[in-house]
Amino acid sequence: MTNQRKPTSASTSRKGKDKDKDKDFSKDNKKGGNNEKEQTEWLPPQSPKSPLAIEEVLFEIVSRLDKHSLHSCVSVNKVFYRAAVRALWMSVQWKSSLSNPSFLPEMLRYGHNAIELQDNFDADLDIIAEKCTRLRELRLVWTQATDLKLHKILVASPNISTLYLYNCKPLTTLAFSHIQALSGLKKLEIKNMLHVDEASIAGILRSCPLIEHLVLEDVRLERVAMESLGVTPLRIRTLALTRSSPTGSFVRNILRNAPMLREFSLARNLHSALLTEDLLPGPDMYEHLVSLNLESCKTIASEALLAVLRLCTGLERINLCGTFVDDTALDVIASNSQRLTSLNLGWCAQISDVGLLQVLTASQQLIFLDISSHGVLTAGIFRPDLVWACSQLQTLIMVGIDMMHPGGLVQANHTMMYNQLSRLLCLQDLAIGAPYQDLQLEAGFDKMGELVNLESFRVHHLQTPL
Repeated sequence: MTNQRKPTSASTSRKGKDKDKDKDFSKDNKKGGNNEKEQTEWLPPQSPKSPLAIEEVLFEIVSRLDKHSLHSCVSVNKVFYRAAVRALWMSVQWKSSLSNPSFLPEMLRYGHNAIELQDNFDADLDIIAEKCTRLRELRLVWTQATDLKLHKILVASPNISTLYLYNCKPLTTLAFSHIQALSGLKKLEIKNMLHVDEASIAGILRSCPLIEHLVLEDVRLERVAMESLGVTPLRIRTLALTRSSPTGSFVRNILRNAPMLREFSLARNLHSALLTEDLLPGPDMYEHLVSLNLESCKTIASEALLAVLRLCTGLERINLCGTFVDDTALDVIASNSQRLTSLNLGWCAQISDVGLLQVLTASQQLIFLDISSHGVLTAGIFRPDLVWACSQLQTLIMVGIDMMHPGGLVQANHTMMYNQLSRLLCLQDLAIGAPYQDLQLEAGFDKMGELVNLESFRVHHLQTPL
């Protein structure tokens, strides 16, 4: 009843021959060694058959990036988009001043990679410690974080690489000892910490050798010497000690051990009397420095400031707003301005038109410039015979320029200003004006029409009706 054929003798003979060939082939392999193995070892790697395999590998990579980098990855291609969006949705950012029951499901759904709590006093940090065990980024701003609750979170997520603690006033020096357990910590920012001592900070710097970003803002450092740090090697690239009144010993010992420093800020430390040996603890300092912020540091010795500026030949951003720099410092800045893109000289009372013109005629890469003053600078900076070299300038803030001098010819001075400004074709943001002075709009104000990229034009203390 079946239609199956029986094998013929020819087919059976073929099978027999094939078997013999297989036997011979196996013998050859035994005799000839690992020829086949050697060939396969040198074959080029094959691409994955499924794009999902690529996406999984890519996700493991991008999940370690910060949010800004993840947003950039979204626009690369479809694979990057899926991996980056997936990583973005693994974090939760919650801002609330009231208890909100919807926080918990949001956290449980997305808070596996990063958690940010702002103005949330009722957040149950114990639940975060229990449910989130793979955190890489933790930001607590105005929360009731205690030493014990923070310790539980850090124990549950030992791979945290980014930690921000802002205005968590219940924390004490014990919290610093808990942070020391994060051996992979790279970014640490602490704001408004009342309880701090030398042992706690030195312990973190020793136990977390990967720290590259350290910010201490509104932290009481006026009694912390940091002598116990010794010669601990530091990989710090960004160091900001804002409104913390650091001692000279504190600054000196950290700078001595951080040869890779790129960004350094001592902004708004009004009472830190730092000397040259504090800011220059070694001969090879600031080799990689690109950003220097000394805003409102009025107690830094002028010779110390000059020594730093002479040593920093690769600076790109300088903020000396509210300091006692003079024309000598501006001469140094002008000679080292090949890479300078941002300069803030606002409210510097000891500079003059001559010193500023040295910078304006030498800095070709400037994008941001603030030269606001209380009548210290005059319209002489707009001299037609000295054309500004910063043709790429995008933001110019020059509130308080004395337009009465030189010569007392207000209209002529305004004409010089408009002619100089009309050459800045890349300008996007402009702020001018001064109290009790008329703005001479008829003195060539139509020149401003040449600034086709201007988006914001601010006039302070406008006395002339438009």
